Amino acid sequence: MHSLKRKVEPPLSFKEEVPLAPYSTWHIGGPARWLVEPTVEELPSLIKWAFHHDVPVYFLGRGSNILIDDAGLPGLVVVTRNSMTELRREKDLIVADSGVFLPHLSQFAAKAGFLGFEFLIGIPGTVGGALAMNSGLTVFRPREMASIVKDFDVVNVDGSFETLTLEEINVGYRRTDLLSGKRFVTRVRFRLESKGDPEEIRSSTLAHLAERKRKQPLDKPTAGSTFKSPPGSKGAGWYIEQAGLKGFQIGQAKVSPRHANWIENLGNATAADVRSLIEHIQNRVKVHSDIQLEPEVIFFD
Repeated sequence: MHSLKRKVEPPLSFKEEVPLAPYSTWHIGGPARWLVEPTVEELPSLIKWAFHHDVPVYFLGRGSNILIDDAGLPGLVVVTRNSMTELRREKDLIVADSGVFLPHLSQFAAKAGFLGFEFLIGIPGTVGGALAMNSGLTVFRPREMASIVKDFDVVNVDGSFETLTLEEINVGYRRTDLLSGKRFVTRVRFRLESKGDPEEIRSSTLAHLAERKRKQPLDKPTAGSTFKSPPGSKGAGWYIEQAGLKGFQIGQAKVSPRHANWIENLGNATAADVRSLIEHIQNRVKVHSDIQLEPEVIFFD
């Protein structure tokens, strides 16, 4: 495993050498050097400590859309899914901590009569990670996180809090400046753009979920979409299928028979299996269609 070259004394709340596979939706990954599950209030001092000691910090919500290295992670892993989960309504806003599960946010918004959150129901991530990546859908009523966010709170590397709007950072397709690791999302406020009947919104939400279940292997260990959609009207899965790779596998990592842009862990897949499969897919699609697929998955190593 990677290791820090010098002795560093961590705060007492840190756990050491924690296996990370259970924290990943792919069920893949070696141990964390340190792991902590802080509250929003505890986070600034931990971030400040890490950067003071030059310790790399990794944020994990539900562990979707990431591939954790087999050797593990050499720094501090901050897990938000259990300790940063407050979700409430404030007049015409929904306020959610970064660890809130996106389907829970979608259901909460539906009950409150907030339109526009239906697309979140089938995304297996958390609010903080989804904002940092500008997660969303490119098919079946396309939408992305940037379309519903009013503003958000971050912790900077010096431990200070700051409230930002999307206009103050660079936002693009499946990316924002927040991926740089210099700011960490703690809380997001979502605006009410239009109000609707809760039952009608609930019906639309269920239609989103049914469509995703029909087309995507939501019942398998995956990370979600593996590649970003390339320019044009065809998705990454279409190009992968045209290259004859649906169902293809390397080791215990397999291109999903249900949706070719998803890679399934058959039980004992390693990060090396997945990386090899990703590279093989990119090479085959480039040769077959002259399209360079760009990973949507973020590599943690």
